[in-house]
Amino acid sequence: MEILKSIGLDFASVELLENGVIRIEFFDKQSIGESESREINNAIGALSDRKPARIMMVAQPNTVFDHGAREFSSSDEGLQYTIGDAMVVTSLGHKILVSFYLKFNKPKKPSKAFDTEEAAMAWLLSLKDPA
Repeated sequence: MEILKSIGLDFASVELLENGVIRIEFFDKQSIGESESREINNAIGALSDRKPARIMMVAQPNTVFDHGAREFSSSDEGLQYTIGDAMVVTSLGHKILVSFYLKFNKPKKPSKAFDTEEAAMAWLLSLKDPA
């Protein structure tokens, strides 16, 4: 999939793909808090022209997301540029964290965990555009 635009951050890369999906890859051994989540949100807004987009998140196994990141990411502000969130999880720790996030933070936009980027992409592309 061709990358049309990208924004590099110290802890992640945020890419606009040719199909309109925004792919976020969190680098290994990073701690993601509220401030990093806000930076990601700003990058999504910049790449999507401030319109809702389909978001795929891929985290390396040793990336940590704290309470502030989870709270912001499930808030109205954190979801303002989101049609749906697909989280690609490959480690047991992330599977537990995503399960906790979905159950307790209850994001108001469609959000789901996947084992592969291909499955995540198929689900994202099946989501309807907002009215």
